[in-house]
Amino acid sequence: MIGICGVAMGTLALMLHERGFGVSGSDRNIYPPMSDILRRSGIPLHSGFRSDHVEKPDLVVIGNAVSRGNPEVERVLDTRIPYLSMAQALREFFLSGREIVAVAGTHGKSTTTALLAHILETAGLAPSFFVGGVAKNYNSTYRLGQGAYFIIEGDEYDSAFFEKVPKFIFYRPIHLVLTSLEFDHADIYRDLGEIELWFRRLVNIIPSRGTVVYSSDYDNLRDIASRSYARRYSYGRGDADFRYALNGFREEYSEIAVDSPTGSISLRSVLFGHYNYANITAAVSMAKVLGVDDDLIRKGVESFQGVRRRQELIYHRAGVAVYEDFAHHPTAVRSVLDTMRERYPGARVWAVYEPRSATSRRNVFQDILPAAFSPADVVLIKTPYEGSAVRDDQKLDVVRVRDGIRAFNPDAHVFHTVDDILEHVSNAIRLDTQNVIVIMSNGGFDGIYDRIQVLIDFLIESGDVKT
Repeated sequence: MIGICGVAMGTLALMLHERGFGVSGSDRNIYPPMSDILRRSGIPLHSGFRSDHVEKPDLVVIGNAVSRGNPEVERVLDTRIPYLSMAQALREFFLSGREIVAVAGTHGKSTTTALLAHILETAGLAPSFFVGGVAKNYNSTYRLGQGAYFIIEGDEYDSAFFEKVPKFIFYRPIHLVLTSLEFDHADIYRDLGEIELWFRRLVNIIPSRGTVVYSSDYDNLRDIASRSYARRYSYGRGDADFRYALNGFREEYSEIAVDSPTGSISLRSVLFGHYNYANITAAVSMAKVLGVDDDLIRKGVESFQGVRRRQELIYHRAGVAVYEDFAHHPTAVRSVLDTMRERYPGARVWAVYEPRSATSRRNVFQDILPAAFSPADVVLIKTPYEGSAVRDDQKLDVVRVRDGIRAFNPDAHVFHTVDDILEHVSNAIRLDTQNVIVIMSNGGFDGIYDRIQVLIDFLIESGDVKT
């Protein structure tokens, strides 16, 4: 496996290993947590790419972060070793003959996929699942169950350098959940229309005996779903077949009600925020369509612990709460900050943001990004992660974003390093009020998650903090 340490590639490697295949792989940087998980499973890893890493395997799986010029890829092509993309391999080895339920959309895929799988597991259906994040209930990104259903996160990103097709097309789902649809992945798509075209193609392969469950909050999904030959059900807050309403907050959980064509279900969940209530409704809707009993749905929702790095509380002490979130798109940033403002109405909300994804490092959302931070009291932005090259005329101007925020909030700052961010937190945090710090990145953010906890512990224990 070339590029084995990515989440999807590493998960596939573990699944193949569990099935009894001999698996090995390489990556540019052998990095945790995936490297640790793979090594614990006994999978040999090579650091860096070299042609002699590829001897005479029966099959090579090539990750989508790998391109021509990679010495291992060149050896595969020159010696005609059989190769597949991750999506093709997943289909060939695990999806054939299963009742596939895919969850696709710009936001909410991982949470909805993991929750739906957990509901079906709670109902005794023993599903398999494949998620782009760690499902807390299983401490895993996958599970190979014995039941008929395979619940899979349907990623719209392309499959490989030799396969410029979204991964979800290869999964050939029977049932489909569409959570949202906005512009993203500016490195491979020209505009929203190009992404919508692939979603139309996805909907077009859902069989007439299948089901499409879609969010009514997105007009383009209404249009795309309307062309399906399958059964169609909408969900949302307004005019929809399945409607949700927030009944109230408790400290540990939220209470929501989902009205369906067959009655209302009252639910409790450890998830907060309207985008999560929409995710819950999406999973509940599909579970109802698949015939799961209301009491089992309720039990599944109430016992679901969430997905790591999605609104995950990683620290709570002396009135300081630190959350980690995967948010990088402006809609996701605004949603998680709105949630914190609603859940902690009297708190000082800190937004700590790293533009790391291929889209967030570009200027495509530059003009609308400042408004996404409006629920925050303090905004700390790190200069973008360099990663793969972005043309100068396409790069995000973080100073311009900061100045846009300062038009309505003067407490917005740009920093070049995590050290600088932590120094600012140390100098500016006050413990005479509640503080909620939301760290947002789809990468490692130079270890800030652990380091900020150490810093706050030190400040609390030393008393060296302004009050």
